[in-house]
Amino acid sequence: MREEALESICAALSISFSEDPVHLDAIIERFSEVFDVREKLSVLRKKCEKFQTYTLEISPIGSCSENVHAYVLESDSCRQQLIKPSGITKIEFGSPKDAIIKFGLGQKKDGQMKKEGGGFSRSTSLRRILKFAEKKNLDELKISLFPIDVAVRKHINLGSGKNVMLEMKLMRNDLRHLIQSLEFEDFLLMVACFHEWQAENCETDLYDGNFGDPTFSMLYSIAFFFEIPSFVLKITEMTCFLVWDDEKKKLDERALADVSVKMTACESEVDLQHPLLHRALIYLNDCTCNTIRCVLEPFSSEPFFPPVSNNSLKTINTALKLITDICVLQVWDEFENIPAPSTYLAAELNNILEQSAEKYGKTFKSMGFEELCQTVQALWMALSNESQSYFIFFHQFDINYIEVAMLKIDNFLAKSVRKHLKAQLERIDVRCPVQLENFTKTTMRLFVTLRNVSSMVEQFKLPECQLCKFEEWFKGISVFWTYSWREVTLQMVERTITLDEDGDSVKYGARRPLPAGLYSFLCIQKGISDDMARLEFTLPHHLIIFSASVVNIMCQNINAYAKKLFSEAIRWHEEKASRLVRATNGIEQAMCFVEDGYRRFSQFQRLEKYTDSQDQSAVRTTAIRLLKSTREACEQQISTMLSQFVELKTEVVSKVAKNLCADGLESATGLKSYMREVTASERIESILECCYVLIDDVRCLLLPNCFNISTRHFATLLETEIRRQIRQKQPAEYYSNVYIALKYIYEFLEINDRKDIELLSNLHLNSFSTKDLILSYYDSLCEKIERRHFGNAPHVDVHISYTRIEKEDVISIKIKLVKMSPIEWIDVLSDRVDYFIRLELFPKILFPSNQFDSPTTSPMPQSTRPKWKQLFEIRVPLECFFLRGACLAISVFDHESTLTETGRVASSAESTSSRSGSASDDDENGAINAVIVLDWVFPPLSLSVFLTVIVAGGRS
Repeated sequence: MREEALESICAALSISFSEDPVHLDAIIERFSEVFDVREKLSVLRKKCEKFQTYTLEISPIGSCSENVHAYVLESDSCRQQLIKPSGITKIEFGSPKDAIIKFGLGQKKDGQMKKEGGGFSRSTSLRRILKFAEKKNLDELKISLFPIDVAVRKHINLGSGKNVMLEMKLMRNDLRHLIQSLEFEDFLLMVACFHEWQAENCETDLYDGNFGDPTFSMLYSIAFFFEIPSFVLKITEMTCFLVWDDEKKKLDERALADVSVKMTACESEVDLQHPLLHRALIYLNDCTCNTIRCVLEPFSSEPFFPPVSNNSLKTINTALKLITDICVLQVWDEFENIPAPSTYLAAELNNILEQSAEKYGKTFKSMGFEELCQTVQALWMALSNESQSYFIFFHQFDINYIEVAMLKIDNFLAKSVRKHLKAQLERIDVRCPVQLENFTKTTMRLFVTLRNVSSMVEQFKLPECQLCKFEEWFKGISVFWTYSWREVTLQMVERTITLDEDGDSVKYGARRPLPAGLYSFLCIQKGISDDMARLEFTLPHHLIIFSASVVNIMCQNINAYAKKLFSEAIRWHEEKASRLVRATNGIEQAMCFVEDGYRRFSQFQRLEKYTDSQDQSAVRTTAIRLLKSTREACEQQISTMLSQFVELKTEVVSKVAKNLCADGLESATGLKSYMREVTASERIESILECCYVLIDDVRCLLLPNCFNISTRHFATLLETEIRRQIRQKQPAEYYSNVYIALKYIYEFLEINDRKDIELLSNLHLNSFSTKDLILSYYDSLCEKIERRHFGNAPHVDVHISYTRIEKEDVISIKIKLVKMSPIEWIDVLSDRVDYFIRLELFPKILFPSNQFDSPTTSPMPQSTRPKWKQLFEIRVPLECFFLRGACLAISVFDHESTLTETGRVASSAESTSSRSGSASDDDENGAINAVIVLDWVFPPLSLSVFLTVIVAGGRS
């Protein structure tokens, strides 16, 4: 250590313990041992006296002789000084330890007093004077016994019987500002010397870092004297411990822990502007980095990737506990120019992790395909189960464990997987189902594992990582998975429970029996979807192929399952009806299962997310087409089975048809005379009740769509039985009852009014009389007449009203023909045009000519604006007036037209030329005033009006 530093330390100790000379001696003795300066200790102490001197102030009390002298005896010198009779006399000296003061009367010689001037005098005879004073028994005072800064009064014996009262006060002069401050290197060396000396002199095998009493006092007194903060002191101690030489004596780990705790505790009180703090931190950083290298060296070969267990982490975490405490000190953030040890520690750990990951990645090169798949699976299991502790450990050093490791192995993994997949694709024999199945299982498991690892990596947003695009590696391979799915699922479908094994008590849903193997089949179908969902495709290529393939495979499975149930159900069995029902419901339920969830099963949501609209439309169209064709095939099989099921109910249906076609009067002949005759409505209700019971039983057995199909077969069978048992040439009421009952039965069967059914149509016609049919025919003709309007066509003004005559129960129809609008398209110069109008009632079966006249107007010659103003009256019975189909025909004729042609045109509704027209209602009394245009049809209430015109030249 530098001589100046030793001098400063010695001076600091001397000043700090000056009040206790005994303790000071022990401290200085320890100082000489620690720094090995025994030989030059006296020199050092002599040099240090200049930094702390003493002054003795002496004041006489009362009268005092003018020649009183003070004699000061020190270890190597003697001095005397004249005491002023009045005032204060000051005597300065160095250490008061061995200094002695005596007082006596001096001898007066010529000029001596003037020469001395009251100050110190030194002569060769001073010793003799002191010896003479000793003979006179003068008082001797030890200055070390004087209290500091406290005035002491004492009677002093001057000899010759004289004495004097003196007041003495010892003053300390502190000149510590003259002491040179310690540099950090000197302070560091001093602390190291203290700890090394303490370690050499302790009796234990391990040094715990604790000082003995004098040493502790010395160190902290020096630190306090030079105003060194506790934080800097602890940093210095930590620096010493980090570079501790274990060859002399090993350092106990508790010493480092104690210093670390104390250093952290006093960190908040540190003065950031202290001159030693900057240098202390630089030394601490260097020592910490060196310690980091030493601590991490044994772990450089540890396999930090892939994660295995946290045992190695516990070891390294324990080893780095002290280092991390140093790294997390907040004081590092205050000095930007000082590199924090945490940066170096993170870099070293990152380097170790990269080396471990790279070493692991290189092992992929020498692996076979099976071993590679197992390794990737083990990697994922390790990452999912063990990586959390590794992630937390490295995260505390701002290291992303997954990111650093995966970036290192990414290239090795990508190259190995692509190479092996290409080789497997070239080697695969697609015609071997077993080999294809094994290939599918292995590659799909590898795909799922890579998906899981990729999902973990994607969380850290590493676009440069090739693993994030791993789906492209399987572009040529994934299509074979669908082939394997199809083969495997078809085999599983064939092994499902047959109808021979599930019994008749299997129920599902709302009392509808289902085959016991249906649940297994639906699980097989769902398993295909689960396999696809597990893959979590994001590549459009995969999504398009697999979405369409899943629907296709499910449809093929349904066809296979339906064929199996169909072949088992149609075979003769004592419980054939139950087997037919179960098979039918099973096929329908399997079909509904796919139809209701094919969008979910085929991952349409992901398809819409990752593909464009054109691809989505193509997949959707393909799926709908497949489902439609499968539905048609299944319904054909269902229909065949239900037709056989309905045939088993022939006896019941035949009984219903027989009761329905029986004559009510005939069925009552066997009744006893005292029983009431059953009415037609009651008989129909009884028949319908029987049908309802039958249909309700069938409805409870079959699913809705199957029930709808079965009703058509029931309807066909019922129609066949009715045709076989219906009676001919019966009254209309008989056919009407059958028709009404059959309509109700169709309602039970949820069949709409089927007009295309020949039987129903024939029953409907036979339920009407001839008269009703003719009216219906005319009514339909009126509805079919086309109603058009021609802007230039002529118009006929007709006023029509009707009045009921109560006494005669007839309707009086009054028709007033007014005029006809101009007929500009008739050439009146070349053709004679004489118009007249005839009124007729149709049909003639209701209004025969011998009972109902056909009045006509007088002709209007040579006029394109004919006017008649003629009023006609036609009386119609009430029962004929309110029948739909009854018509009033207004015909306009040319005088030259033959009566035969006129009659033909007027009597034939189909040969009537109809054109558009208009009508208005404006009579307040209820009469109908109508403006009838040529060829216009206008119905007053239930009467329909035909308007025809026959003109010269055959034009209409």
